[in-house]
Amino acid sequence: MVAGRIHRLLKLIALLQSGRVYNSAQLATECEVSRRTVFRDLSTLQESGIYVLYDEERQGYSLPWRTIVPFKDLTFEEVLALLVLCQNLDKTIVGLPIHQFARSASTKVLSSLPDQLREDVIDAAQLISIWFPSTNPHIRNVIHHKNLFKAAIEKRNVRIQHACPKEQKTISTMLSPFHILYSNQQWYVVGRSSIDRGIKVFPLQTIVKSELLDETFKKPSRFNLNRYLGKSWNPIKHSRKLQSVKIHFERNAGEKVSLVCWDQSQEIKKLKGGTIEFRAQVDSLDCISDWVLSFGDQAEVISPRPFRKLVKEKILRMSQIYSA
Repeated sequence: MVAGRIHRLLKLIALLQSGRVYNSAQLATECEVSRRTVFRDLSTLQESGIYVLYDEERQGYSLPWRTIVPFKDLTFEEVLALLVLCQNLDKTIVGLPIHQFARSASTKVLSSLPDQLREDVIDAAQLISIWFPSTNPHIRNVIHHKNLFKAAIEKRNVRIQHACPKEQKTISTMLSPFHILYSNQQWYVVGRSSIDRGIKVFPLQTIVKSELLDETFKKPSRFNLNRYLGKSWNPIKHSRKLQSVKIHFERNAGEKVSLVCWDQSQEIKKLKGGTIEFRAQVDSLDCISDWVLSFGDQAEVISPRPFRKLVKEKILRMSQIYSA
């Protein structure tokens, strides 16, 4: 994830600027990643013009004291990307409690640029817009969002009460938030729950009460979000068991499907008449079935048979609703 890597690189810079010499194993421990990832991050810093020093005698890495990236050294493309992302993030409601700070940060960067570069970037930014998926502001509680973000960053436990619509009740649990995730147009918190001491995923919009606790936690070094969620189409309904699916899309839908990478395992094969065959390894037939149904009569499930049956049953239930 891009945001996670940026935070890790900033942490790496802070460690290397502390005046202490770190070896790769120590950096890996501090950043909670593998040594291989550390070497890749160090290479990224070098390529970005931040020259990391290696002390052969002490066998470790460091940065010259107060090494910074002057704003005046930023390229036109770098500043434009920063401005467009930050300004457009502020124009839409994506449930991010710190979006206003992104806008103010980009403004400070702009004010520190040479006059001509600043004017060129501002003019160019007027020609580019990004429409982020919006969420309903009425179902978002800013306090709970801030508590969960703060708990994850400071590694503090938080007690939450979350609504369970299916069970029609509210459940209380103490949570150690390992990661905050934005997916499917909403925010999720991933962490260890006191209910069964297992790792669970909670949508932030279902949280009705949150209390930040003084007790801290240590995130397991073995925890990896991508490995935990796997090839999930839904963070809550993910499973470690993968199933192969094959779907045929008619020409119009096929053109749209081919433009997007829906899943890392997907394979798309062009058939006669402009139709396509979509194949992927997924962990939840229920989640992908809703995606298939969104294409109406432009999609047909070919296999596996249980997947085809599931879609057929949903279509029959829909038909019954409109049969009256």
